[in-house]
Amino acid sequence: MGNRGGILLSVGALAVVTACSTPAPVASTTAASASAKPPTTGPSSDAPALGPGPGSQPPTTPQPPPPHSPAKVTSACPFLGVTESSDTMGVVLDAYAVEEAKTTQYDATTYHCNYASRTGGRQLLDLFVTVVPGTGQVSSLVTAWTKDCKGPANPIGGVAGTTRTCSLDGTNSSDVLVLVVKKSHGQTRLAELYIRPFADKVYTTLAQLLTDRL
Repeated sequence: MGNRGGILLSVGALAVVTACSTPAPVASTTAASASAKPPTTGPSSDAPALGPGPGSQPPTTPQPPPPHSPAKVTSACPFLGVTESSDTMGVVLDAYAVEEAKTTQYDATTYHCNYASRTGGRQLLDLFVTVVPGTGQVSSLVTAWTKDCKGPANPIGGVAGTTRTCSLDGTNSSDVLVLVVKKSHGQTRLAELYIRPFADKVYTTLAQLLTDRL
């Protein structure tokens, strides 16, 4: 789901151009995403129950409080739960959250939460959280992360901070990118949420959740 391959090529090109046109950059401020998506794990008969993340708890079990701008990012799934995503979208998801292996490239680390379908149905969500050292490249990162947008990458109304949403095919019939960028704990953190088309209020709610938690 989504099209991170094109984003990664764009980010790699950005890093090369920066290196060639400026004095030697400080390693901690050279930003790019991680390599292409790692293979994902398909649903299985012993898939965990619906819930907020890996090893999800049954819906009847109280969920732990969501993270609120943790000092260190170690995974993507805790930033957006299956249950709350389902409530926000007004649909019953057959998904469960799988934390994939993290990847590192150009000093940036990307964590991937794959919301896998239990039944092989259509996937509605895919989340990547990337941590880039330093906070001085927000503008260039937003440009790089929205290279795959077919049409304008618009700010999301009602959410304070740096957010963008766009269609990846230009028609809003395929995936939509919800991008949240935040300076946090001396880092730049980017959440890329790939989602099937929904009403604007869904993007606003999910973007606000991610903004609060990054």
